[in-house]
Amino acid sequence: MTGKFEPTYQTLQQLCEDYPQLLRSYDEVLGLVFAVSAAPQIPPPQQWMPWVLISDEMSSEVADKLTETLMACFKAQLLSMRDEQRLLPTSCCYHAGMTLEDPLSQWMSGCLLGHQHLQNVWQQAWTQMQQQEAERSVSAAKELSHLLRLFSTFANVPLALEQATAKGNTQLNAQLDAIAETLPRALGQYVALSGMLAAYLPHQFETFISGQDPAP
Repeated sequence: MTGKFEPTYQTLQQLCEDYPQLLRSYDEVLGLVFAVSAAPQIPPPQQWMPWVLISDEMSSEVADKLTETLMACFKAQLLSMRDEQRLLPTSCCYHAGMTLEDPLSQWMSGCLLGHQHLQNVWQQAWTQMQQQEAERSVSAAKELSHLLRLFSTFANVPLALEQATAKGNTQLNAQLDAIAETLPRALGQYVALSGMLAAYLPHQFETFISGQDPAP
C-alpha cells in the first residue's frame, strides 16, 4: 500500500487509533474493505460503511472525514485487484504465538466479517450458477468453503489449533508457517471466484475493476 494512496491509509489508521470506541481496528477495517471490494456484487457505500463502526456517535466532521477516507481506500483496493497487485498488506504476516491482536488475525477477521454481511450476495450468485451449470457450482462451493476455512484459521489461530488438536491433528502448528505462505494466492482465488460468480447475476453495479481509473 504505497504510492498516491499511502496518505489515505495513514489517515485511516490515525482515525482508527484516535477513535477506538467508535471504529474497528485499522487492520480489521482493511480486511472488511477487501471483502466488500471482492464481492460478486458490490454494495453501495451507505450499506457497507456502517459495518466498520462500533458506535455511530461521532461528530459530523469525523463522519465526513471517515466517509471520504473509506471511499479512497475502497478505490485503492479496487485498483490493486484490477492490477493484480498484492492483496494482503505486508504487515499482515504469520509468526509463532500469533494472537487475536496481530495484524493478520485482525485483517482476516475483517475479511470474514465483510463476507458474512455479503453472504446473501454470494448465495444468490451461486444459486444462479447452480441452475445454469450444476457441476461447476459444486466445485465453486467447495473452493469457497476451503478458502473461508483457510481465512478462519488465521483469524483465530489459537482456536484453530485447539480444534485441530481435539480432532487428533497435532501437526497443524508446525504447518502454519507454510500454509500462511499460500494466503496471497488464496486471496487472488477468492477474487477470481467472485468474478466468476458475478457473471451469473442479472445486473451488476458499474465498478472500476474493468480498467477505468477511479482516482479523480
